[in-house]
Amino acid sequence: MPVNGAQLAKMIDSTNVATLATKQEIDEMIQEAKENHVFAINGPASYFPYLVEQLKGCDVNPNFGCCRWSGADPTNVKVFAAKWAIELGAREIDMVMNQSYLVSGLYKEAEADIRAVKEAIGGHALKVIIECPLHSDELIKTAARIVADAGADSVKTGSGMEGPSTLHHVELIKQTVKEQVWIKAAGGIRDLETVDRMIDLGVARFGVNYRSAKKLIEAADRR
Repeated sequence: MPVNGAQLAKMIDSTNVATLATKQEIDEMIQEAKENHVFAINGPASYFPYLVEQLKGCDVNPNFGCCRWSGADPTNVKVFAAKWAIELGAREIDMVMNQSYLVSGLYKEAEADIRAVKEAIGGHALKVIIECPLHSDELIKTAARIVADAGADSVKTGSGMEGPSTLHHVELIKQTVKEQVWIKAAGGIRDLETVDRMIDLGVARFGVNYRSAKKLIEAADRR
């Protein structure tokens, strides 16, 4: 389904969480987010209080990731970080499913980890990254089912750190969770054709590097 720039902006979490992200880049991301009215922005966790302060009074939401890329932080650490961010002003929380639990077949432990964070943040949305590029089709479906059963609000295809998310990944998740949770796609999404096809498959939100987000929004307005 083709969307215009304004419609697409409201489906984008604009992101810069790179290890070497600079303060200047964070400020650039904030300014572009305000100009384009994206749904939310994600920055390095240490900058979160700054994001909250800079976004006061505008329509862009400060978003927060409560764990590292492996998802292997202890559950109590994730819970503490998520609650801290909500208290500061986060509207939504992203977390990575514990990847070691997943590949080890420790599904109950993976589910309990997610459920603890969701219970800690109550009515705020929890998006759980399952890192599709790392896994087989069957494990992707298993991961998506765990996320839904744990009471999270969204399955997120990836962090972008482990490779691109594909249409096939989205199809697998949609087949598994149906309408139980919504889907966020992130990782390597750089063109409008992919965006349009993912929307048709049921994607409700996109995580996109802030520079690519700007280009996608501008391209959507030109068509």
